[in-house]
Amino acid sequence: MARLSKDKRDRLILVIIGTIAACAGLWFGVIKSRQGQLVESKVRLAAAVDKLEKARARVKQAGKVEADMESVTVKLKAVEDTMATAADLYSWAYLLLERARAGHDVNIIDVTRPAKGDVGMLAQFPYDAAIFSVRGTAYYHQFGKFLADFENRFPHFRVQNLSLTGSEAAGSDASGGHPGDERLQFKIDIVALIKPTQ
Repeated sequence: MARLSKDKRDRLILVIIGTIAACAGLWFGVIKSRQGQLVESKVRLAAAVDKLEKARARVKQAGKVEADMESVTVKLKAVEDTMATAADLYSWAYLLLERARAGHDVNIIDVTRPAKGDVGMLAQFPYDAAIFSVRGTAYYHQFGKFLADFENRFPHFRVQNLSLTGSEAAGSDASGGHPGDERLQFKIDIVALIKPTQ
């Protein structure tokens, strides 16, 4: 191989350095940025495909959702049928308690006149509340069964401010004189939802 002159060698080195710089510029300026754009496009495509699959799944479930909606509407209607209307809250509350105490050895002494108020649970909640107090007497276990049955039968009611007091002569009841056999006096406040007028 013939030796190149210093001038040709310097030009050759400059051409090689220029070619390397141009290749590096192309790599980092064009190819690397295009690869980044391809990765971003793949991520967006995967997200769009996932969103499309979820939408297809929702469309397939539309019939089930409509059937569930009808079922829940029927259940809501059944619950609303047991709710009070704003017409005569006192007689409704009294009749309700008479039905609830059937089968339990509970004596209802007094039912206060229900006061209509705001439930205060959620914004734009469609129901108002009727709040009334109930006083009565019962044996401890009978009262517990009555209260459990009441709360299970009427899930849209809330019992609050429960107060129990025992009789003065504990164990002097005619039931045998065992501790816990005395009749208790109770007072509870009941918050009941009122059916909205349509």
